[in-house]
Amino acid sequence: MRAPVLCVLSAAIAAAAVYEHPGSTTPIPHQKYIRVVSETDSPVQQTYIKSKDGLYVAAAIRKPKGDGPFPAIIIFHGAPGGRGMEQLVGWSRGDTGGPVWERFLQEGYVVAVADYRGGNMNLVSTPSTTGVITAIDDGLAVIDYVRGLKYVNPDRLNLYGVSLGGNLVMQLVSRVHVNAAILGAPAVMWYLGIQAPPGAAGADRFKAAKPDPEVARKNIEPVKTPVLILVGTADSLQPMARMLHDALAAAGKTVRLDVYEHGYHDFCLGPQGQNRPTLPQGEVLLDSALDALEKSVLFVKGELKP
Repeated sequence: MRAPVLCVLSAAIAAAAVYEHPGSTTPIPHQKYIRVVSETDSPVQQTYIKSKDGLYVAAAIRKPKGDGPFPAIIIFHGAPGGRGMEQLVGWSRGDTGGPVWERFLQEGYVVAVADYRGGNMNLVSTPSTTGVITAIDDGLAVIDYVRGLKYVNPDRLNLYGVSLGGNLVMQLVSRVHVNAAILGAPAVMWYLGIQAPPGAAGADRFKAAKPDPEVARKNIEPVKTPVLILVGTADSLQPMARMLHDALAAAGKTVRLDVYEHGYHDFCLGPQGQNRPTLPQGEVLLDSALDALEKSVLFVKGELKP
């Protein structure tokens, strides 16, 4: 896993690359990677953040011991929106077996595990043209809140979004600049204007899909944030991750795509406590998830380059 194959897209695009990694399907015991930060030193702060229309969005926030100011990372989960505080608190403590949330805390980052509104995904995942408040408005409210915390360094704010949360993060970095953005198996069909071909289903449902050039151009043009994309080969969204990488690269944006063999959809977070009947082993922690986590930590620190 430490010797990836580098595929440079073009000599003219120095800030974009695709790295391919091997990966095992053998589960790794996750116990030693979770509950590694004492809640005495870093209690979970159950927070409700007011969005644009007065709806309160739940967030579970943990900070390193001390006064800061600390760098911060906001983590947006996958669909559906509206998970609620109990789920967010569990993730922030690593209750489900995923190591990502506490690892950033160990690295000295304030970690905000944030929710966003649910409902019709086609409505809440794209900018409204009718005045309807969307998940994008919720995400912006969370960013403003975390940036304003006295113990957060506002210039070192990072975003991490998985699946539908990845679509949300891309919508956000089209509107605000942050230090870095990490996307795990991003479901960016709304961000890129992708329509699955009629009758498409299963593992190849997006294989022949194409972005809408005008939608993609409009959304990508204002992006200034470096983007790291993580995806597995066992994920039907892999083609979409590549489309996003290629579109960002073609626009001259700073982007890196890491592809892991055998990685399932959102493998990079590890176990999230969800019932996944389509996964033969259920949600398990893979060696590829640990490698992706190391790269994510380096990326937000500016030590992992395309």
